[in-house]
Amino acid sequence: MPSLSRNAVLALIGATLVLHTTEEYLTFTAYLPPASRLPRLLPPPALLQNPQNLRIALLLATVLPLAVIALAIARPRKSLLVSVLFLESILLVNAGWHIYAACVRGGYAPGVLTAVLINLPFGVYVLRKAAKEQWIPVQTAWLLISVALLLHIAAVGSFLAG
Repeated sequence: MPSLSRNAVLALIGATLVLHTTEEYLTFTAYLPPASRLPRLLPPPALLQNPQNLRIALLLATVLPLAVIALAIARPRKSLLVSVLFLESILLVNAGWHIYAACVRGGYAPGVLTAVLINLPFGVYVLRKAAKEQWIPVQTAWLLISVALLLHIAAVGSFLAG
C-alpha cells in the first residue's frame, strides 16, 4: 500500500477536524448540561451559557485552522508544518478528554465518536509518520503532545473538579 504524501496527511487533518467539530456542533446543545450544573473551580464561561456563541466558537475553531492547513499545503514551511502537527496533537489529546467525558456521563458525550474512532488513531498515525519520515524530530512530537496536554488542561480544567 503506498504511503500518503505529506500534503495528503495535512489535508486529512483538516478533514478530521471538520468531522469532529461538525459532530460537536450538531450535538453540543442537546447534551450540554446547563452551566449552573457543571462542576467547576471557576465561574462558568459565558460561552457555555449561550448555544449561539458555542456554535460560533466551533465554527471559528474549524475555519481558522483550515486556513493554516491550506497555507501549509500551498506554501510549505517548517513553521506551518509544525503548526498543523500541533493542531493534530490537540485533536489527539482532545480524544482523551472526550473519553473521560463519556465515562463521567455514563454514555455519549458530544464529539466522542469522531474523537475515538478517527482522531485518536489518526493522531497516533500522523505523529508517528511525522517522526519516522523526519518531518520533525521525535522529541518535537512529544513536545507538541505535552504542550497540547497542558493547554487542554488549562482550557477545560475548571470542569474537572467540583
